[in-house]
Amino acid sequence: MSEQGSSNYIKLGSYEYNPADILGSGAFAIVYKGRFSDNHDQKVAIKQMIKGQNVLKSKTLLSKEISVLRISNTGVYLVIEFCNGGDLSEYLHIKKTLPEETIRHFLIQIGSAMDAMNKRAIMHRDLKPGNILLSYYGNFSSVGDVPGHLITFKLADFGFARFLQDGIMAETMCGSPMYMAPEVLMCRKYDARADIWSMGVIVYQCYVGRAPFYANSPEALKNIYEKTVDLKPK
Repeated sequence: MSEQGSSNYIKLGSYEYNPADILGSGAFAIVYKGRFSDNHDQKVAIKQMIKGQNVLKSKTLLSKEISVLRISNTGVYLVIEFCNGGDLSEYLHIKKTLPEETIRHFLIQIGSAMDAMNKRAIMHRDLKPGNILLSYYGNFSSVGDVPGHLITFKLADFGFARFLQDGIMAETMCGSPMYMAPEVLMCRKYDARADIWSMGVIVYQCYVGRAPFYANSPEALKNIYEKTVDLKPK
């Protein structure tokens, strides 16, 4: 159970956080910037899975991640690594586009993560800029000032991930529509190649400054794919 600490910090076991220090939030969770109670310089991120009408869904998503801290009256807590550079979505908002050297650096790292997943038959199913975290060392006023080659890119949020079984394709539509492969958005069977499509969309956005296909709604995006003949995975 969480308890009130000093200076508005809420204590969770060996960790603590200030409710005002929100890093991000979504339908099932809020992520706070936290720290070790006995070492305030050592930062962590604390994810609180929100209880309520989505409690069963949030627990299911959380069970796929690691290092569950505890269950309290206000939610399920998860302590994860703190990445001081935010996420790729925020970085692109600042930089607009990225130079080829930075994109190459990014691809080597995320490609390595995807290769590790592939060897373990894991499909992420929600690859998007917001799920790619950035970390860096050095004294910079903001992540926008950090040279691309000094940034470490890390794949995050495996809430929708699943293990692939030989000969069995996934059917559940999940993820973010703009980055979904056509077969996912159109409710067809799909496999790990759907993640490759998502990465292609992200790389295109990094280079050009926008996604290759854009629409105001998932249905409109689906219509674009339906009118495009050659979108079948190869």
